[in-house]
Amino acid sequence: DIEENLGNNISVADSALLVQNYINTWAKEQLLLEKAVFNLNASEQESLEDLIKRYRNDLFIKTYQEQWLKARVDTVVSSDEINSYYQKNKQNFKLHNDLLRGRYIKLPISNFNRTSVRKAFRRFNAEDRTYLDSISLQFNSALLNDSIWLRPQVFFSRINRPTPNVYERYLKSNRFFEIEDSLDLYLVFVEEVRRRNEVAPITHVHSTLKQIILNKRKLDMMRQFDRDILEEAVRKNVFELYE
Repeated sequence: DIEENLGNNISVADSALLVQNYINTWAKEQLLLEKAVFNLNASEQESLEDLIKRYRNDLFIKTYQEQWLKARVDTVVSSDEINSYYQKNKQNFKLHNDLLRGRYIKLPISNFNRTSVRKAFRRFNAEDRTYLDSISLQFNSALLNDSIWLRPQVFFSRINRPTPNVYERYLKSNRFFEIEDSLDLYLVFVEEVRRRNEVAPITHVHSTLKQIILNKRKLDMMRQFDRDILEEAVRKNVFELYE
């Protein structure tokens, strides 16, 4: 046991210390176990043995079930499955906080392309995206992926409007606005807003939906597995019920 627990490239002094510590720990464990067995009465020992047996059984069964499931369960969840489950159960996915999808560009106030940037930013078709990407080094900062759902505090903190009393008037769907200070020009477009207690957008709960479907699939398979175990045992005369 000592040899298996010693690493390689250890100095003589370190290995001696490790060996001594290992021996002391082992000895203490053995001495404590001996005292425990001596001092616990028969009823307490029997109860502990039952717990040990139950834990051993549970450990073997759980490990086997996990291996059985891993080999058989299909982990691919299609978009159709996710959409179907969402449509049938969307009332179970209410938002606890406001959310929004949007984009912004922070430009230096002196930027000479501001007119063309503003036009491309508002229209935002494929050609506009390519154009904005090509001149992105001119921006102080930007967020152009407006498919991502964010909490308003996160989104508006990027344009120095971090508190509800400041950004609430901008929190409307399909809303373009500009904010200008002494150094920067912010171009902002709020694509869509979902309020607290409204149904969450499917893209926001996509990973949760996938996990729910997988868990349901596993549960159904385990129920079938339990039935098959009993049916097989009866068929092979391993298990018999007497009335």
